[in-house]
Amino acid sequence: MPFSHPPTETEHIDSESEIDEEIDHLLSSPSSADQFKPFAKRSAPNIFLFKLQELFTFPSQLFFALTGLMGIANYIRQIVQIVPSRPASILLREKKEIRVDRWVRDNVESLRGVFKPAWWAPNGHLQTFFTVLGDFTKVDKVHYVRTYLRLPDGGTIGIDVTPENHQSLPEDIPTVVVCHGLTGGSHESYVRNILSWVVRPKVGGGLGARAAVINFRGCAGVPVTSAQMYSAGTTMDLALSLHHLRHRYPSSPLFGIGFSLGASVLSRYLGEAGDSSLLSAGVILGCPWDLSLMSHKLDHDWFHSRVYSSALGQNVLKLFFKAYDSNPTVFDADDSPVKEFMEELKVQRKDMGSHTRLRKVDDLMVCKIGGPRGIGAWPFGDAEEYYRWASPKRLIGGVRVPLLAINAFDDPVVDCTALPLEELKSSTHVITAITGSGGHLGWFDGPFPLWSPKKSKQRWVLKPVSEYLTAAARDLDVVGGEVNITEEEGGEWVKEGDGHDIPGLQRRGWRVLREGEEIEGEGDEGETGVIQGL
Repeated sequence: MPFSHPPTETEHIDSESEIDEEIDHLLSSPSSADQFKPFAKRSAPNIFLFKLQELFTFPSQLFFALTGLMGIANYIRQIVQIVPSRPASILLREKKEIRVDRWVRDNVESLRGVFKPAWWAPNGHLQTFFTVLGDFTKVDKVHYVRTYLRLPDGGTIGIDVTPENHQSLPEDIPTVVVCHGLTGGSHESYVRNILSWVVRPKVGGGLGARAAVINFRGCAGVPVTSAQMYSAGTTMDLALSLHHLRHRYPSSPLFGIGFSLGASVLSRYLGEAGDSSLLSAGVILGCPWDLSLMSHKLDHDWFHSRVYSSALGQNVLKLFFKAYDSNPTVFDADDSPVKEFMEELKVQRKDMGSHTRLRKVDDLMVCKIGGPRGIGAWPFGDAEEYYRWASPKRLIGGVRVPLLAINAFDDPVVDCTALPLEELKSSTHVITAITGSGGHLGWFDGPFPLWSPKKSKQRWVLKPVSEYLTAAARDLDVVGGEVNITEEEGGEWVKEGDGHDIPGLQRRGWRVLREGEEIEGEGDEGETGVIQGL
């Protein structure tokens, strides 16, 4: 560890006689009378008080030792940062250039401190369990107005914009674009925790901005209208949403934030788009950098496989079969990549339980219909092929706007022992922070829930995210150029030369199906039977 103060230089003494002279001088000086008392008599310690102290401290020491061995001791943990070995410079609004690592260091002060998890949730499992089991309906109330878009392949997404009166806000305020986690949506507590601050007026300590949550196909009540679903590697729906938002708010800088699977989608988009990105900056939380290693951890650890892999697998199955039951002909069609696996998927649905595994579901369904044909190798042969292709670490080098990534080392879902250190260090725009604790999208540091039901829901991670977005809103301007459209046959199509190309699409566009539906984020529990928070 680095010294907090540089060591002071002392005069070098060569011989024993000089040493003796130096000692005599120190002892004979008037100021040394109280400093040097080599033969002062000391009183004997009180044995009774000493033993009494041992008696009272031993239980606490034993308890801390045992909890430490079990990985649930509560203690302050340093935040480890990974910065590029050759960081790029970014251009600020005032036409001043600054290295991206210095810009983050100067503005995100909380990353220079420590993170101490709540004493009642000191490890990753407890942090994650509270994310799933906690009652967040009374905090971070966020209301949205939804717009449904029909995309070129026939699929549908829902964009939830907040605050409800966002049309009356200044046109040039920032727009924070959100990608949620697996089977999540705008209702998720981790999403509302950030957005309640984003939409709060500046006079109240917020960012005073608008936000738009991209609800993926089949999530948060969005209907499934094509055989294509979504995945950690598919960026087409996000890219189309950004073109739509840039057209709607041409003078608004777009900042992205992604959670878990959404972090993978966001980071992959930035890596694919490169200099053409419509996002001026991004934040990703709990990003699964290496999907193959994450899957290995979830499948081969006894506890993780029976708890996390099982829960995630059941979530995906429930979401898929809700779509299938509503419109089975879409998936039973002769040209459906998943048709030949439907019988096996139905067996998994019937036998759904603690033995369900995420990888089995990915093997039969996600790797077949999780993305558009013609990108990568959709449909993939198996989950492992899909994992290797979709892992965000492959595209880190292509990111050309500031990207802050925050992971928790004890995340039980994402294997943070396998972070792509070399790729992160060789990047030019990605700054990574790793907290010792925090679990999967947790980072709770408040009091015990029974003592303070609201304050117990506070998440430390809001501090660095708010500091980062505040700096981005102040310093970073619109990027990626204009997005103008032409209207044809009830659809809106992006003009040639505007925006950027989107892999898998010959023509970029959408059709607005319906607007104005009000969504109460805190009152929506998402899809029936799907575990929230993951």
